Amino acid sequence: CTKNSINSTANASRNFIQPNVGARLEDMFNEKVTAAESSTNANVRDLATMVPRRKGSAIDKRASYADLLGSTMKSGGQEIGETTQVGQTLVEVGGTFERIGMLEREYLSDVYTKFFKPFSNHLQVEWGNVTTEKRRLELARLDLDAAKAKVRTARTPEVMQQNEQKVRESQAAFDRQFEQTKILLTDADRKSGEFCHYLEEFIRSQMNYHEQAHKMLEETYNKMKQ
Repeated sequence: CTKNSINSTANASRNFIQPNVGARLEDMFNEKVTAAESSTNANVRDLATMVPRRKGSAIDKRASYADLLGSTMKSGGQEIGETTQVGQTLVEVGGTFERIGMLEREYLSDVYTKFFKPFSNHLQVEWGNVTTEKRRLELARLDLDAAKAKVRTARTPEVMQQNEQKVRESQAAFDRQFEQTKILLTDADRKSGEFCHYLEEFIRSQMNYHEQAHKMLEETYNKMKQ
């Protein structure tokens, strides 16, 4: 339940950071290829080096909608003429949105680096390990059940003795795996504070971005009202 909830949050966060589906898929592909360059498998590394792409995510490299709006406004204002009121205002507002676009790229980079990436990596590593150990525990339980079943069907004392020994070995293996899984689950719960820290960083980035964007817009508005 915890893993699914955090995984859903991570996916929704990626959608929030990059709403454009095509750009989001491109970033995910680039991240996978970049990670493959560090693979222990030589064939995977060689294949990764042959794929043309940007290093990792390009989320802070693309022009934002604010960039495009600002550039269009400035071009329109310059074409109309900065000596006219409309042209001058378009250039002024366009410049503001260009600065907001730059601010937005810095904000996205900050959110990606300090929130989304560590949040997602933590999910993949910690809960990936937990899932693996829980699967091993289930296999150990099945082995133990199978060993107990053989004891009930033994027809001779010798076979009974062998099967009982197998039960003891399977029980010991199950107990070891149970403790290992328990330790990982306990550690995952203990590290829940790290998830809260990543969320705090996300809120901080949001606050800084909106505060600075509001200040830029307010300054432009005040100039226009003079």
